[in-house]
Amino acid sequence: MEIEYKPLDALELKKAHVFIAGDIILDSYIQGQVLRISPEAPVPVLVQQKSSDVLGGAANVAANIVVFGGKAILCGRIGADADGVTLQRLLDKFQIEASSLVVSKTLPTIRKMRVLSGSAHTAGVQQIVRIDNEVVAPLSEQEEVFVVDQFEKFAKSEFIHKSLVISDYDKGFLSENLVKSLISIAKTFSIPIVTDPKSTDVQRYAGSSLIKPNLSEGKALYRVNHPQDNSVSKSFEEQILDIGNSYLQKSQAMNLVMSLSEHGVLAMGLDFPKPVHLRSKALQVADVSGAGDTLVAFIAMALGARLSLVRSVELANMAAGLVCGKKGTATLSSFEFLNAYKHESESLMPQKLLALKDLKELVSDLRAQHQKVVFTNGCFDILHAGHVTYLHKARRAGDVLVVALNSDASVKRLKGPTRPVQSQEDRALVLSSLSCVDFVVIFEEDTPLETICDLKPDVLVKGADYNLETTVGAKEVLSWGGEVSWIELVPGRSTTRILNS
Repeated sequence: MEIEYKPLDALELKKAHVFIAGDIILDSYIQGQVLRISPEAPVPVLVQQKSSDVLGGAANVAANIVVFGGKAILCGRIGADADGVTLQRLLDKFQIEASSLVVSKTLPTIRKMRVLSGSAHTAGVQQIVRIDNEVVAPLSEQEEVFVVDQFEKFAKSEFIHKSLVISDYDKGFLSENLVKSLISIAKTFSIPIVTDPKSTDVQRYAGSSLIKPNLSEGKALYRVNHPQDNSVSKSFEEQILDIGNSYLQKSQAMNLVMSLSEHGVLAMGLDFPKPVHLRSKALQVADVSGAGDTLVAFIAMALGARLSLVRSVELANMAAGLVCGKKGTATLSSFEFLNAYKHESESLMPQKLLALKDLKELVSDLRAQHQKVVFTNGCFDILHAGHVTYLHKARRAGDVLVVALNSDASVKRLKGPTRPVQSQEDRALVLSSLSCVDFVVIFEEDTPLETICDLKPDVLVKGADYNLETTVGAKEVLSWGGEVSWIELVPGRSTTRILNS
């Protein structure tokens, strides 16, 4: 029986092309130490140690998408100023498509500068002040026409997997008329719409496939519509259900996902038989900033890749939880996500078995993350103590261990008609149950040379009964600067000995 390679959800997300329309913000940070009070006024004097600029607002949604491996087309407004140049440089660095930007000659690039005191070596980092440089103003009629035209071109494009994100930070870019035009076009072309709202006029987002307020935004709208409601006596679950129902009804969106910071998300609407409270997957909460953007980005990618909304929200909640475990506004690579996904899986066989083409994508991510990939291969017909010891030692040679497994046909050609004793499915299952094995790939050839050349691992590992001349792929690995390592085997342990005993 042939193995059915079920594509991983995480890899499916990479197919998405996402058009992000919204307010673009440059997030700037100045960090230093406060050692004294100024003699000029009773204010702290910060000795600056470092500064940085990162993408914020709608641009951070785009960054989350491209870091994961999807395609992001960003449409927003920046100024023809130094901050605009900085933003353009950051967009180029992330390879975010920015041809749809509106560059204003009269309005500044929106910047939020945060001044931080302290370091990881002290009691922590404290924000002293935030300085906002912004002018909230609508687009001109001509600029709105340009934005609509850009999205219409995207909607008519040959991309198969598409979605729209409306990222509204209430800075003027997204007028009611523009939002309605974007939603109308998206619905015409059956493009899913994920809206991150900031305006209190939530009816402007009517028709969104999904709307994603946070809890504080939900509470604010609830208080306006239910001023007499006393929620003190209600449980947290009852409160968030009331808030979610009210927001969904008022916005007229098809579905709602309300982010609850470290408490996960509440999901409800047409695609959910009943409201669902998904808890956060974060192992520890270091910082919730940017988690909402990650949630939006992953839902948009998943819907664009044609996953169900229920599954999209599950994956996005896991991603947002992982970002909560990072310091500062963060993004998430597909390797980081898949690694967490693999360990979260409750199945007997986590999704470690990959087709070669999928594994190549992951290895590419690994290189971007500066992870050291170790490769070994074998039949592993009857897994014994010698195999387990060998694989644990191989894993120590790097950060990730890939095991290439001979297919049943390959084993039969190499070992004879009575082998393998166990099918490739069973052998892959047993290998996947080992914590030291990160990924398994099956190859049909007599040797793993083709697989080695495709993956280009950093380290090739074989048993000490091999040498440079007899190790398949050794010279190739060395040719691209990799390493070859031979591991001493456990004496008296072999599949042949077990079968003959």
